[in-house]
Amino acid sequence: MTRPETPKANRALQREHADPDEGERPLPWFLVMFLGAMAMWGAFYIYATPSGELSEYGDQRTVAALRPPDQAAGSAAKIDGRQVFGARCAACHQVTGLGVPGVFPPLAGSEWVLGDEKVVIRILLHGIAGEIEVKGARYNGAMPAFKAVGDEELAAVMSYIRSDWGNQAPRIVARSVAEGREATKDRTEPFKGGQDLKTAP
Repeated sequence: MTRPETPKANRALQREHADPDEGERPLPWFLVMFLGAMAMWGAFYIYATPSGELSEYGDQRTVAALRPPDQAAGSAAKIDGRQVFGARCAACHQVTGLGVPGVFPPLAGSEWVLGDEKVVIRILLHGIAGEIEVKGARYNGAMPAFKAVGDEELAAVMSYIRSDWGNQAPRIVARSVAEGREATKDRTEPFKGGQDLKTAP
């Protein structure tokens, strides 16, 4: 008995593989256990770790630990006079303190810098607009006033220029700047050169 011939369409279907179905493929049990253990450890860590201070201070660090050493000890942070000079004065007087010949007077070896601290304080508080002689050379320019700068910052920069580039003069404290500011509070214009500085009360 002969087998009946299969139609061509059926033979083509038999050669095709069935379409795959998505079905269910659950995560491996060890991966589920690992994720659960990680979640439990994270919850325990958050619960057990002390926060220290407010959240903005980070993990377990106190306010005192975040302050600079001298602030933690209760004193004001020390101002770096060299940095103040670099930001406010070096463009004219140069980082060497030698100034620009004929334009900006030197600070290194300057009799005005090394002299009476009251004079230096007046210069920085009110500025100069007029002729001034420095180390035998005459300058006729204008120096801006720094009245808006705080006492601590002015004291720091003045102490720096009186002790660098070979200068050796006592440092100036913020209290002296405050006293100079009070003594000259009525002055509204810069000093008119060196002579005005010498005769000012």
